[in-house]
Amino acid sequence: MGWHRNKTQKRASKPIKFDLRGFLEGERTVEALMLDILSHCCDLLVEEQVRDVWNGSLGGIWCTGCQTVHGRSGDAIFPLYYLYLISKEEKYRDAARSLLRYIIAAQGEDGAWRNEPEADWKGTTVFQLLALCHAYDQLMGQEDGEALKPVIAKAAAWVSATFGEGGDTNINYYLSSALALLLSDRILGKPEYGGQAKRLMHGCIGNRLSRDGWLFGEKTRMRPFTQMTCTVDVGYNLDMSLGVMAEYAKLTGDPKVMSAVLLALAKHMEMVYPDGSIDNSFGSRNYKWTLFGSKTAHGSQMAFMLLADKNAAFYRAARLHTNYLASCIRSDGRFGYGPMHEQLFEHGCVHPSINRADALAVALAYGAECGQREQEEGEDTRNQVQLPSEILFGAKSYKELAVHQLRSHVWMATISCSGVHNAPTGGTVGYLWHRAVGAVQLGGMTVYRQYEAFNMPKALPGMEEPIAPRIEVSREGRLYSNLYEHDAYADAAAVNNADSRENGAAGAVAVVHGKLKAMDEGSCYDCAAFYRIDYELDGDDFIKRYEIDVRLACDNIAIVEPIVTAPPAP
Repeated sequence: MGWHRNKTQKRASKPIKFDLRGFLEGERTVEALMLDILSHCCDLLVEEQVRDVWNGSLGGIWCTGCQTVHGRSGDAIFPLYYLYLISKEEKYRDAARSLLRYIIAAQGEDGAWRNEPEADWKGTTVFQLLALCHAYDQLMGQEDGEALKPVIAKAAAWVSATFGEGGDTNINYYLSSALALLLSDRILGKPEYGGQAKRLMHGCIGNRLSRDGWLFGEKTRMRPFTQMTCTVDVGYNLDMSLGVMAEYAKLTGDPKVMSAVLLALAKHMEMVYPDGSIDNSFGSRNYKWTLFGSKTAHGSQMAFMLLADKNAAFYRAARLHTNYLASCIRSDGRFGYGPMHEQLFEHGCVHPSINRADALAVALAYGAECGQREQEEGEDTRNQVQLPSEILFGAKSYKELAVHQLRSHVWMATISCSGVHNAPTGGTVGYLWHRAVGAVQLGGMTVYRQYEAFNMPKALPGMEEPIAPRIEVSREGRLYSNLYEHDAYADAAAVNNADSRENGAAGAVAVVHGKLKAMDEGSCYDCAAFYRIDYELDGDDFIKRYEIDVRLACDNIAIVEPIVTAPPAP
């Protein structure tokens, strides 16, 4: 079929060593590090593949951490075939063929796959369909490619019937279905799929993309949402939705989709911090926030690399984020739930290795070739390109999200008044970052709940405590906090303070007002305690000032400031 150009790249045959210093200095391209990580992930997948012929999951990818074969093992079909094509190493083709046999055996009569062996949810079928379509394209008429066609046909029929006319689940499924149906049309010659794809894509853009570029509609039944503006999830949007929008735009040449995805990607890029980490502290699905993205989503490399020729900052975002991704690989070769996972948990989960490998393969196979050009242009040109977070802007406010950013020459902070339940709010700091040490404070779930059993770790002792900075008041056996205040108001501004005088950039202040409320459903109980929090970035300092106005007797008042413990030096 070959609607994409099939690229070839050289690959080192030695074990992977991530040379991050040379990478950050621009001596290596983004593509080179992506290929290293892809190879690392695929080697792990080959090693973890079930080989016992008496095992009913023969060919699936075993997860040591979760003690299961994840239902999305099939997402690995594309990265394995892609790596075989560029390396000619038979082990990757053998693994892909064995995985295909597992996929066929696990596929239901309706054409779908279950997200987990005993789960009812089948929506992730769309991601396996995408991986199969990409593999078919890259194999370009080879016998292995033709073997994929009947599997694609069954899955495409299910996706068409389930998502093809829209619905009320998370937006990433509809955008992914638009691309999957477009590709299926080109493989199977089903123009009705192409028609559904266009309606889905244009419908999402028309109804779920704000004027500023925020993509709404990433919601879940497990969290109540009272406002559409609470359904933005930077993790899923960057890692999945914007990537499939970018590929759809490039495939079709649709100017409406291209304009929309360029706007959206530029806006979401503002949440990529200077070290390449991603801020999803206020996200509608922040319970899967890992700092390198969202735990079971694919990866921002798809979006940034596919559109890197449109905006040089996208290529820099891909560079910084890929470096950060590499730093989150555990000593056992797996990704955890974040950079400090290995200090708490014995095993990592193989799920992110499957999904990140898929994203990296898409970025390498179909992304813009900017690495060689960047090296030819030299360091001066490269240093002229900055992420929005690298600019010392002082303060930014995002009205749709009720979120504010502060930035100085050493600090960056996100302050959240979001309406997302069980997520940082009430004017707390959801993410505080320092140039020398990285994360200093983080806001996870207010009360830890394992919403997705296979995609979140079981709670360890102490995990029931919030990690977000907070005010707490206890009265008559009930706990009140700003973390339950969804009606707080904040304002932020750049100011002319010591930071601006010494570093040629604005300092910043933010002021938050609210009531302390209880955890009860709806957070409607208050204790007649009002608060004000003042934040200031001044020189090397990040200053917090609290004022608490208590109108009724209470048992205890506390200001809690958790500090992230830095990982031990290697």
